[in-house]
Amino acid sequence: GRLIGIMGASGAGKSTLLNVLNGTYVPSSGEVLINGVNIHTEKEKIEGIIGHVSQDDLLIEELTVFQNLYFNAKLCFNNYTEWELVDTVNKTLKNLGLFEIKDMKVGSPLNKKISGGQRKRLNIALELIREPPVLFLDEPTSGLSSRDSENILDLLKELALKGKLVFVVIHQPASDLFKMFDKLIILDTGGWLIYNGDPVESIIYFKSRIQHANWNESECHVCGNVTPEQIFNIVESNVLDE
Repeated sequence: GRLIGIMGASGAGKSTLLNVLNGTYVPSSGEVLINGVNIHTEKEKIEGIIGHVSQDDLLIEELTVFQNLYFNAKLCFNNYTEWELVDTVNKTLKNLGLFEIKDMKVGSPLNKKISGGQRKRLNIALELIREPPVLFLDEPTSGLSSRDSENILDLLKELALKGKLVFVVIHQPASDLFKMFDKLIILDTGGWLIYNGDPVESIIYFKSRIQHANWNESECHVCGNVTPEQIFNIVESNVLDE
């Protein structure tokens, strides 16, 4: 498994790329393969393999945390017994740290009964309950506190360590979150791929392009932090050749 970050300026095409990779959009050229299977022309062969968590909140506000996941599971597993359904839901809630609040109503985004981080984890649970090997998430930390953002990335990293391939669109994460990714894809305006590789090494790569002072250093000597903002400061200054 791997945790792959997709970053880029607003309008660079991050969400579009995600939707091409997960099969929602058809590419204008080329093809997307999973183990040699074309995800756009042979969809029946990859059914259940891909999970997608959008930016939209899909929760029903009048239902409890348990009920939201239970009725979703009922749609996914119509051959399960009642006991199997409840057991699967409870296991998923425990894995995502939501079991203790399972009887709370979720409320609306404006009239919150549970926290923003808990809402996002429950939205992720709606997909995870199917156990898809490949998971796509569009800005899962958007609007969350730094603590909730860290909890979400911890969860996704844990999924990757358990063997899942996880793609995450994320906007300029903090240092600790940035270093969690195994691989980083960076898009420039117009959807151009300008980096594909190790996250920490990306800072050295972009600093070297403009002969930045201390270009061969990616982390602060004192605190060990990295500053992903440097990448976009360099790219947005149009210093790089097109």
